[in-house]
Amino acid sequence: MESSSTDPQDPRTALAGADEARRRLTTNLRLPTGFLVVFASAVAVQLGTAAYGIAAQTTAGLAVVLAGLAVFLGTAALLLHRFSRLNGVRVDGLASQIVLAAGASASLVYLGALAAGIWAAFESQWWLVALAAVVGGIGCALGTRHWWRTYRHEPAAHARGASPRVLALLAVVACLGFAVLLVVG
Repeated sequence: MESSSTDPQDPRTALAGADEARRRLTTNLRLPTGFLVVFASAVAVQLGTAAYGIAAQTTAGLAVVLAGLAVFLGTAALLLHRFSRLNGVRVDGLASQIVLAAGASASLVYLGALAAGIWAAFESQWWLVALAAVVGGIGCALGTRHWWRTYRHEPAAHARGASPRVLALLAVVACLGFAVLLVVG
């Protein structure tokens, strides 16, 4: 007589098999070459253009802000596409980390760098704007790297993220809200 732990119909056997398959998949996932460097650069461009555009308070400044945002969103989409193509899967948590800087430390670094960059732009301290943008980009990339390591260790707890549709909707709402603030303000 066969024991229930080796019976393929036993739910425990099915769950153990699923856990092992998830572990193998997670272990084999890789970030594309240069992923974090490109991500840090895109965040830095977005932060720098946002600081300049907000300080300029002109239509041209708004165009610079939107151009920086377009560079960031285009780069994020490209990075996520490269990840999906390399691994054959999509990880929603990774999309949230990239587009929303969803981790607490990455969000704080991003907001701090944005605030410092805006202040420096109003003071015409362009070297400080650039420094804040680079620090913000590196901080967001390090936050993403930390999340990636944590995800690979325990994927079930860290895989949840906003769906791509929600991310796209949030990006559109943020752009519209920002445009309204610049035009009205």
